[in-house]
Amino acid sequence: MTKDSKLKKMVIYVADDDETNLKLVKTVLMQSGFEHVKLYTSGKNMLADVRHNCPDLLLLDIMMPGFSGYEVLEWIKRDPSLEHIPVIMITAASIDENQEPLKRSFEMGAMDFISKPFSNLELMLRVKSALRLEYSRQQLEAASRKISSLEKLLPICSYCKKIRSDKDYWQDVEVYISEHTDTMFSHSICPDCYHVHVKPQIDNLKRSK
Repeated sequence: MTKDSKLKKMVIYVADDDETNLKLVKTVLMQSGFEHVKLYTSGKNMLADVRHNCPDLLLLDIMMPGFSGYEVLEWIKRDPSLEHIPVIMITAASIDENQEPLKRSFEMGAMDFISKPFSNLELMLRVKSALRLEYSRQQLEAASRKISSLEKLLPICSYCKKIRSDKDYWQDVEVYISEHTDTMFSHSICPDCYHVHVKPQIDNLKRSK
């Protein structure tokens, strides 16, 4: 499956109190190949779902009765388990006349902003750009988890204790771990090795004097 195909399977939530606008957004996105677009006529209903089913992208109309887009954005960004969700704010306010919605949206943590009326191409490109960044973030997070926990069987030599890497060559344990995690090593000598390796050398030096 190509990366573009994976993007189109990501989950998008759209909230707007105007059902005509909702249908328009969904139509544009579905025609562009996005398969999972869920619509909400209120921010409150959207939040109820976000708590249980985390989407890959939120599109929020700013001016919604009861629970505005700003309030939804604030709630999302306040929750450590949800703050990563990219949010695109949508408003009918003209940016040429008033920069405040744009400024406030970005200050609160939105990643993008669309002013109505928008073209189908603009909506599609902004959504695709947001999903591309979120997909990359998810891939990096998954790779980080895998590396941190070393989720695999590590072949280790019974004699020299070297590890066979993914590229099928042998590495010292400390080299392998340093390359696959953030761990750094400081070297010391354990008591057993001191008595087996170091002390005999010291004793020999003393005798040679």
